Amino acid sequence: MTEDLPEVVYQIDRDDLLVSFNEQWDVFAEDNDSLFLASQKIHKAPIWQFIRDAETRHLHELLLRKVRTRDVMLDLAFRCDSPVLRRFMRMRVCMKDDGRVEYRSRIVRTEPREAVLLASPCRSEAGPFLRMCSWCKKMEVAKDSWMEIEDAVNFLGLFSCAEIQQISHTMCDACLRGLEEG
Repeated sequence: MTEDLPEVVYQIDRDDLLVSFNEQWDVFAEDNDSLFLASQKIHKAPIWQFIRDAETRHLHELLLRKVRTRDVMLDLAFRCDSPVLRRFMRMRVCMKDDGRVEYRSRIVRTEPREAVLLASPCRSEAGPFLRMCSWCKKMEVAKDSWMEIEDAVNFLGLFSCAEIQQISHTMCDACLRGLEEG
């Protein structure tokens, strides 16, 4: 990540409650007219109350489980728009002490856009489903091509989309072969 740009850093505890924020968190909230998200107002709130749709939440749950069970650091591209900017960002997620998980996010680039209302209850149901293996949790990125979830999120740019397509659970060929042979 570029060292000259400030990072927004926050941590969740083992119960997924927001427990720690750096100063940049509140600067980011103020810059985006979102003072209701100031650290003192959301301290000890569950992270899940800030993830709107089921697909994004499902992906976050799987990624968080991977960080916690395998003690890996994930580096993910995502998009976090304001009403007048498209913000392309990177997020690093890693384990810390006492079961905490730390998120570090930084803006990579921005581009202007016409002002829009972001909090719309409308949701597009059009488009194909994303396919995820119910057994190994890999995602299909092309016909008969499967990737680990964090690689698929980056490869498909899922967190850079305004909305994530619905996820359909299935079984990948490798898991199906293993089941048939076992």
